[in-house]
Amino acid sequence: MLLRDHLQGHFGEFLAQLHTKVGYLHGEFQLSNARGQQPDDVLQFVLSCKDEELFDVIELIFKSNLPGITWPDNPLIEGINDFFRVDKLPYHLTGYTVEEFQSSFYGTPTMATRIGGYPQIIRKDSEALHKTAIEPALTLLKGKEFHQANAEFLNALEDFRKRDFGDCLTKCCSSFESVMKVLCMRKSVAYKQTDTASTLLKALIGGSNLDSFWEQPLILIATLRNRLSTSHGGGTQLKKVPENVAMYAINATAAAMLLLNDEFK
Repeated sequence: MLLRDHLQGHFGEFLAQLHTKVGYLHGEFQLSNARGQQPDDVLQFVLSCKDEELFDVIELIFKSNLPGITWPDNPLIEGINDFFRVDKLPYHLTGYTVEEFQSSFYGTPTMATRIGGYPQIIRKDSEALHKTAIEPALTLLKGKEFHQANAEFLNALEDFRKRDFGDCLTKCCSSFESVMKVLCMRKSVAYKQTDTASTLLKALIGGSNLDSFWEQPLILIATLRNRLSTSHGGGTQLKKVPENVAMYAINATAAAMLLLNDEFK
């Protein structure tokens, strides 16, 4: 209904395009038992599919051509988040990630922007934590210098939503390490690309006003990755990461990135 109201006369045309994308995702020509055309088929699929499949459809919408709607100020994003809020659903649709690149205008070098990442649905289990940690962290990571860290953190959030908690821990730590490398570069703190989280953290804390005891709580993000995630083989021991541990890792990573960034502004 939201798409219908925004796209108006282009609604049917868009549904046909969306049908093709969803069909490729599932490897099916026909998505439902509807006997109508492509728009009817994809609408029936949306009404009857599983939650995860619906989230995939929503994300595909923003990877499609939306006639008359431009990024990054896409009104559909806020509209969908309003629905989540009204029904008190623990989900949030992120915005576009915009990155700058060098272009040429009649031979003159100039900076232009393009989409660096598309909106995706993430879990939002606590409104307070989302507002004070996750949302500010996502805003911070939109900065062009944090492009790599942003991609890694969004992947961690996607793994959490899909209940792949082991990979979630791995990507949380990768994002944290990427942020620390950016901060080292920003403040001319010596580091190597191969440095571990522990080495990076020691270097940053040594060049800040933070007391040395901060090292222990902040390094826990890397400890969780090393001890519990799938980034290291478990040998004969099956590694199973509980949901609450993955949730802690996400919130701790967001808070740690914000703390260090504020310290090195």
